[in-house]
Amino acid sequence: MRQQQIAVIGAGITGLTQALWLQRQGHQISLFERGSDRLDHHCSHVGAGMLAPYCELSEAETDIAHWGAAALTLWQRVVPTLARPVHMSCAGTLVVAHHQDRAGSNHLAERVDHAGFGEHQRWLQRDELRELEPELADRFAEGLYLAPEGEIDPRSLLPALVETLRQDGAMLHFATEVEDQASGQITVQGQRHAFDWVLDCRGLAAREQMPDLRGVRGEIMTLHTREVRLNRPIRMMHPRYPLYIVPRPNHRFVVGATSIESDSLRPATVRSALELLSAAYALHPALAEAEIVEMNTQCRPTFPDHLPRITQQDHLLRINGLYRHGYLLSPLLAETVATLIRDQRPPAEMARLWQPL
Repeated sequence: MRQQQIAVIGAGITGLTQALWLQRQGHQISLFERGSDRLDHHCSHVGAGMLAPYCELSEAETDIAHWGAAALTLWQRVVPTLARPVHMSCAGTLVVAHHQDRAGSNHLAERVDHAGFGEHQRWLQRDELRELEPELADRFAEGLYLAPEGEIDPRSLLPALVETLRQDGAMLHFATEVEDQASGQITVQGQRHAFDWVLDCRGLAAREQMPDLRGVRGEIMTLHTREVRLNRPIRMMHPRYPLYIVPRPNHRFVVGATSIESDSLRPATVRSALELLSAAYALHPALAEAEIVEMNTQCRPTFPDHLPRITQQDHLLRINGLYRHGYLLSPLLAETVATLIRDQRPPAEMARLWQPL
């Protein structure tokens, strides 16, 4: 297969994984990002990095779980090969609920079983719960354990992807605005540049080209405490949206995330802060003494069906709409696009996401 010149626009988790997969197929990558190489302006910078395909069945379609399980395997394969260490754990997810919210746990268990993933879940009673998460055994009488699931830390993953691309010869253009995209062409500072393929991975910045793309606002916070020890992500059932607490290195805990039909990036509201902090306190009272390190707001790009989409117009591909599944699904979408460029057709199992024009 001949080496092709490929332009990737956008250095969020979608663009970076697309660039990595294609670079490892032997292609020459030129990555364009309008922000700085710190990437702290990105939705991807704020994300929790949940790799929990079965937990997503509380709201998502069955296909998300199937695709997510395949993508988790891809993450496990690629992370050890990156140029910098990345925090990633695959110790499963524990789902807990207070008595009034147990219906949510039961509904999730039924959906997991109905989707054909029953072998990946197990109900734990108090003694088994104590073995898995000793500090929660006195707070909850039972829990639903889902494995294999995990999480990955965006703050270590994004720089590792950038450094890997740089070391392997990609042309990285940060603080560079792409003014226009077309089949096999982009415009930068008024000049046209030709490529074999152009991949538009700009998220919400692509709304002008994808009119039904919208933002769903989410708030997320990071706490710091040495008084709490958790061994894996905890999903706590909530009557309005799924809440999670993810342990991270250096005694930090990510708590998220609200889900609001809005594309506003204004600071978090008092209501959202109260809901997240109340959930953290209800899970473990010692979190009341934790320090609030960060509270961030971002908007996830999504389409009306909450499914990602790959739109093709000759040699221009737009990959977008990953919603809250960006970290979960991005490797699978990258492998899908790499297969298209190699074989001149997308894999049949991903045909649902493909929309040629």
